[in-house]
Amino acid sequence: MDPSATMALLQNPFDVTPIPEWLEAMEVILNLVYAFAINGYLILILIGFMVYATGLYDGLSKTLVILGIALYIAGPTIATSFASAAGIGVLTFESATATWYGLFGIYQAELVAVLLILGDFVAATCIVVGAILYFTPTSGDLRSRGHSLIVRALIFAPILAFLHIAPWF
Repeated sequence: MDPSATMALLQNPFDVTPIPEWLEAMEVILNLVYAFAINGYLILILIGFMVYATGLYDGLSKTLVILGIALYIAGPTIATSFASAAGIGVLTFESATATWYGLFGIYQAELVAVLLILGDFVAATCIVVGAILYFTPTSGDLRSRGHSLIVRALIFAPILAFLHIAPWF
């Protein structure tokens, strides 16, 4: 073995202590993951249903909804286990919310409210466009596409209604 390589190995110990900035960055990242797992699943599900209502890309919409449900079920457990493995400590709802607000500048509830309003616009647009396509007498393909848009928007409407009413209970 080369003597210079041996000297380099002796000068750099393998017992490296973690850098405090690294721990702070990991704490921010894990708090964001925990915040997204607590309330972010709803964002994914809403976006997935909005994509589904438009009929643009069914695969993406199904993936977003399934990912949102999986995040709801397993997300907090995975985030807390990573935090305990990293030696950060306990992730709390308050620290996750403060980290989310500090990074994005908007609370999760406000983001969900904006997405609900956007979902209302998407559902209303899909119903109007679907009705126009359905009653266009020129082609049967437009009629089936219009019927599909109306049905998808009517599937999405009760979900929006529930999410509008749910914070009051």
